[in-house]
Amino acid sequence: MRALRRYLNAALIGFIVTFVIYLFVRFDPDKIITGIVISLVGAGGALALYIFLDRKFGGEEPDLFDRDGNLVDKAGKILKAKSQL
Repeated sequence: MRALRRYLNAALIGFIVTFVIYLFVRFDPDKIITGIVISLVGAGGALALYIFLDRKFGGEEPDLFDRDGNLVDKAGKILKAKSQL
C-alpha cells in the first residue's frame, strides 16, 4: 500500500506541474506568478500553524504492541517481551 501511495504522490506532482505549465501557456504569466506566491505564503502559514499546534498539543507516540502482546517499535522489532511487562 505504501508503494501505491508513493506512485500516487508522484502522479499528483506531475499533474500539478503540468497544470501550472498549462496556465502559463494559456493565461497572463504575471497573474499566475502572483497567484503562486500568494498560495505559497498561505501554505507556509498553514504549515507553521500545524507545526506549532502539533508541538503544543501533540503528545508522545503511543506504545505499539504486536498480536502476542509484546512491546515493539515501528519496524516490528520486539523491545520487551510480554513476560517482561
